[in-house]
Amino acid sequence: MATDRKELMRGLKYELIAFPLILIAPVLITIGFKTLKQENNYLWLVLGIFIAILAIIIGFLGIRILLNAFFSRK
Repeated sequence: MATDRKELMRGLKYELIAFPLILIAPVLITIGFKTLKQENNYLWLVLGIFIAILAIIIGFLGIRILLNAFFSRK
């Protein structure tokens, strides 16, 4: 049972894409709540929530690809 290196690299790429999004999303949500209080502007809040959801989806896809690379029955 060997590790599929192509799938492993693909999964790591997904995780490396998700990592900065995980860090950026809470910052944008915080900025969004501050601008919502001051200017009634929803742009930063919606953008932060969208990026957070995107980061979660990409992260789970990356984990799924990594697990398939490790435990594949080829």
